[in-house]
Amino acid sequence: MPKDDEVTVYGCCVVALCRPVLFFLKENKINYKYVEINILKNEHLTPEFLKKNPKHTLPLLEDKGVFVSELGAIMSHLQTKFNIEPLDAPVQSRVDELVSWSSGSLHWDIGFSYVYPQIHPGLALDKDADNNIFIENGIKKVCEDLDTLEHAYLDNEKLWLLGPRTVADVTVACVVVVLQLVRFDFKMWPKVIEWLARVRELPNWAEVHQFHDEVVQQIRDSGE
Repeated sequence: MPKDDEVTVYGCCVVALCRPVLFFLKENKINYKYVEINILKNEHLTPEFLKKNPKHTLPLLEDKGVFVSELGAIMSHLQTKFNIEPLDAPVQSRVDELVSWSSGSLHWDIGFSYVYPQIHPGLALDKDADNNIFIENGIKKVCEDLDTLEHAYLDNEKLWLLGPRTVADVTVACVVVVLQLVRFDFKMWPKVIEWLARVRELPNWAEVHQFHDEVVQQIRDSGE
């Protein structure tokens, strides 16, 4: 692919929704430059970055002066620009549905309602008692989401959402593995366990999740 077709991705190694974009780029052999934006140092709130994305969200795609935010819009832009083989309309609609779910309510339930308040003081409620109640409500949402995966989306012999030909499985899995940061036990959802194992075997998954896996291993080694 010509170098002048290179795009720039602004992301952060701790942001789960950046990983599906990197996976998609690698999977389709698209030239890209990666710029790390450290949200823990508020680099996404600098005047320079806010000019690019007033919503200060990640990931962010830059393509010849055009800035695209939101995961679904980024995927659509890349698919159109690089003429990625289109899927049948029903399949593409399901891909769009799963990408929207994972970047929307699924990420909110798993991340902001359950995991992040436990590991990031800036995303926790001020009072411990209030934060504990918030997390307890969050785990209920997480269980509902995993039940949906287990009994609806994975209720098939292939044990794929849509299969390795699309980015749907990877996108949802990128969000689900955030639960590993709090040593979540998936034993009540055996299909989810097997599905995650399959997704993790896909080419490029390990490279994209290197930092995440290192953090998870550190948590396991610490015994906390």
